[in-house]
Amino acid sequence: MALIQSLIDRLRPHGVERVIYASDIVAGIDGKGADELFAEQPHLQTVIDFIAQNVAQLPLKCYERNGDADRARDTTGTLPLLLADPNRTMTRYDLVYATVAEYSLYGRAIWYVGRDAASQSGFQVRLIPARWVTNWQGADGFGYESVRLSAPDFVGGAVELPLSDCVLFTRYRPGHPARSLSPIESLRHTLAEQVEAQAFRRSVWNNATRISGYISRPKDAGAWSDAAASRFKSDVRENWGRGGAHSGGTPVLEDGMRYEPVAFNAHEGDWASGVKLSREDCAAAFHVNPAIIWPGDGQTYASAKDNARALYADTLAPLLSMIQQRINKDLAPMVGAPSTEYVEFDLMAKLNGSFEEQAASLQTAVGGPYMTRQEARARMNLPREPDGELITPLNVLVGGLASPTDTAPKAAPRDLTYAAGCDCPACKSMAARAKAAPRGRKAYQPPTDDEADAYHAALVAFYERQRKSVLSAMGAKSGTKADGTPSWWDAERWDRELADDLMAAVLAGATRAAKDALRQLGIDPSEYDEARTRNFLRAWASSRAHGINAKTLEALRAAESGDVDPANQGATPSGVFNLAEGYRATQQAQTIATQTASWGVMEAGRQCAPSSTTKTWVHHPSKSPRAGHERMNGETVGIRERFSNGADWPGDARALGVDEVANCHCEVELTVPDGSATHRDAPVTSDDVEWNSKGFGKHANKHMGEFGLNVTSATDRDRYAEISRDTIDNYDVVGYDEWYGQHEDRCAFFFKGDVATIVNLDTNEIVSTMIYEEGRNARLTRIRNSLRD
Repeated sequence: MALIQSLIDRLRPHGVERVIYASDIVAGIDGKGADELFAEQPHLQTVIDFIAQNVAQLPLKCYERNGDADRARDTTGTLPLLLADPNRTMTRYDLVYATVAEYSLYGRAIWYVGRDAASQSGFQVRLIPARWVTNWQGADGFGYESVRLSAPDFVGGAVELPLSDCVLFTRYRPGHPARSLSPIESLRHTLAEQVEAQAFRRSVWNNATRISGYISRPKDAGAWSDAAASRFKSDVRENWGRGGAHSGGTPVLEDGMRYEPVAFNAHEGDWASGVKLSREDCAAAFHVNPAIIWPGDGQTYASAKDNARALYADTLAPLLSMIQQRINKDLAPMVGAPSTEYVEFDLMAKLNGSFEEQAASLQTAVGGPYMTRQEARARMNLPREPDGELITPLNVLVGGLASPTDTAPKAAPRDLTYAAGCDCPACKSMAARAKAAPRGRKAYQPPTDDEADAYHAALVAFYERQRKSVLSAMGAKSGTKADGTPSWWDAERWDRELADDLMAAVLAGATRAAKDALRQLGIDPSEYDEARTRNFLRAWASSRAHGINAKTLEALRAAESGDVDPANQGATPSGVFNLAEGYRATQQAQTIATQTASWGVMEAGRQCAPSSTTKTWVHHPSKSPRAGHERMNGETVGIRERFSNGADWPGDARALGVDEVANCHCEVELTVPDGSATHRDAPVTSDDVEWNSKGFGKHANKHMGEFGLNVTSATDRDRYAEISRDTIDNYDVVGYDEWYGQHEDRCAFFFKGDVATIVNLDTNEIVSTMIYEEGRNARLTRIRNSLRD
């Protein structure tokens, strides 16, 4: 301190105790002061008003620090009361708005703090207009001791205020630590140009011709007497001029006359570019992105949202920091606030997103509700009610979900949210059905790298083709179709093309896994019938294609609407396809390869293994495993039974839904128990089955007639049933496939000589019995030819 004082004494002229400085108010431009420029220059006023409004609307809160990680909000102390009610005529918003506007316009703002017995805080704060300052008085070049004021609107004398009673907000000025520099100084030339441009435009409107068009008469139309010309002019004014009888109508011109319109073009006077330059210069002087104040045609919701966050995080943050630090350093000690108390603008109100976004993230983070009833009612300005406890919904308390808004997988037919070992019905059912895999021959076939590569190549090629078509259509089409999909999206085409692209690899992968599984079980791989799997695999490939395309459409719509964080790769339609051709294609290829191989293993067991064969759910470890799948690891059921979640195998989208099988890499392991036959035995006997009520429907008379039987005779119906049971118990060969109107791949076909009986294995009902003739029924012929006697 002594060193600084010694420096000041040397700088001060000998014998001089006080130095008077002229006011550092900005010099006028063409005779106009800063206040006049603010009033007349729309771009300058817009920028300053925008900054002042956005700062003033932020809550200015007081806190008392009780430790490094503990602070308490103060709403009753002197400092918060003063800021909430600064004086008799201003609110906190008024004071902050005027302060920021004054600071932005003049580079300095002055608060005068004085005692006021009538206020709750015992003090009041007044903003001193910069125009009132006549000079500054001080003893050194680093600061002032007092300021002299003279109000232009009053005829009274000057007043000198000690700066110990003031809070100064000062903008840096090079070479003069105590003085301030107005941003308007850097805009001097821009504003001068705008002043001249405004004067020029007024001259143009005052002196130039004001016409929207004129009427021309061809020179070869003949002489036009003065009387005729006067009559024509009078007729035009009276009929089509202001207040004319036919004003707004269409005039009928004579002698080949033509109406020639004249339009004013702002670009020809280079006025539009001048206006744009003025906007950009004014915004740049205050570090504001012009697009926030004057959005362009190309601005999207995403860019507007990003600009709004940047306003508080980058543009206003330094200004807010300066204001709150100045209040903490000067104003807080003046009013006797504790040394641990400080003020801070609540930026989180603007940076944390909407209430809905905050609620969703907090609810997910804490795993349940985070507000009491009273807090929620207070937020909606509702009165308190007696029961204000925190409520935890039962699906969170009991079901184990992360959030009250979570639900079990939509398409799962059974509850997947049970906890292993509890007494709920779902767990008891699972414990009864899910036994340990028996000892015996095992078959387990993960996908090969070549299979995953084949799917990946097909997916990447499809996405590249889809990118070209969709991005082109998005730029040319708008609106939605009757089904709600965008006009630029052809769902039927993309589902069909992707299913076609995947089908060859799906069929080859399933067949490879099936035959390798049969080799592991000691069964001849040639017994596997690939042809009978085509229809099912085609339907499954179509289902996977639909699910994949649905995710792509969802991502494209989100990118188009601007709902995606601009920092994410999928924030634009092009970025969606970049992501699809990279990460998504890799994940999807591995998923499809795994699920196809698992289905092939299961199908091999259903076609060729004995009925005692079991299948076991094998969970594949991952970073984010599905809890329901993880709990099913090791669950073992019969080859023709369903797992406890209702699925035949991990990729069964019919039972689990597309969302539940997406990115699922769980697999299936087969077991043929020790002592079982090597080949598949009959699934049922005649004692296990009964007649389907539809068996004597519209086709019964036809098929009974093949045996010389009459459907109306009870005796003949009994005979028909005996033929069916005899075929089941004494069959030559049995096969498994789908049949008209029955569940896919759930029927057994018993052949004895030229008689065929079909049994639905889901219901153990006889579907029909008929005479088998080669070629008469294409499906029955295919099934019979696939079986060896």
